[in-house]
Amino acid sequence: MIKIGSHISFSKPGYLVGAAEQSIENNANCMMIYLGAPQTTLRVNKENYRLKEYTLLYSKRIKPEDIIVHAPYIVNPSNPSKSKFAIDFLTKEIERMNYIGAKYLVLHPGSHTTFSIEEAKSSLISSLKQILKQTKDVVIALETMAGNGSNYCNNFEILKEIIETIGSNRMAICLDTCHIWDAGYNIKEYAQFKKYLKENDILKYIEVIHLNDSLNPLASKKDRHANIDKGYIGLDALKMFVHDKDFENIPIILETPYINNKPPYKEEISLLLNKTEPTLF
Repeated sequence: MIKIGSHISFSKPGYLVGAAEQSIENNANCMMIYLGAPQTTLRVNKENYRLKEYTLLYSKRIKPEDIIVHAPYIVNPSNPSKSKFAIDFLTKEIERMNYIGAKYLVLHPGSHTTFSIEEAKSSLISSLKQILKQTKDVVIALETMAGNGSNYCNNFEILKEIIETIGSNRMAICLDTCHIWDAGYNIKEYAQFKKYLKENDILKYIEVIHLNDSLNPLASKKDRHANIDKGYIGLDALKMFVHDKDFENIPIILETPYINNKPPYKEEISLLLNKTEPTLF
């Protein structure tokens, strides 16, 4: 089964109900939300989520376990001086996810800032171990980074090392197509890319996919998303992820830019699923 959806608004008055309605209108069967604005850790009381209405009306079409939650950008568990804040916040965020029944928390591993990569990696591992110890059920999916700034988790080997050092089945990878392209992985050579994942025992860790085209050429380390088939990756390569049997039942989430101030997700989902190519706005 192909699971495909998009980043969707989670705000008053609709919250879960509004997010599910919009996702279903887009012909999606999964979705990704931020429980608050991505640039802040402010959160409304979970009793405002309209969980009972969502459960009654939409939980069979967008299952709770197919609601992906993305952690805010400002949380940086790789920074030793900020790790306590990250642990405390993410522990509470996972408790909010437990209330919904959501399964995956997508987390940017963070940047090393003024610290060495080894210091940052040690801080990240220690932080994640504590978060896992203090929480239950939710899988933390570390997102692949483009290598911009001091983001250091821009290759699969380091993410695999972190996950295997932690040693928990509640750790996974979120593969972002724009990020890995910008980091230097030529996913247009899809067969070779898949061979690399299998030979290096990485495929089994990929449990969420962010599907985005890129505004920049291969290995640019820019992290600038483009609309589907409007960037350097192109439709053919992105379709390979959607229709790959190895990625069946893995949530595939679009995070592409708005077009003329409107979300393009319904058209882009159709573009990815169908042989015909609908015209975008």
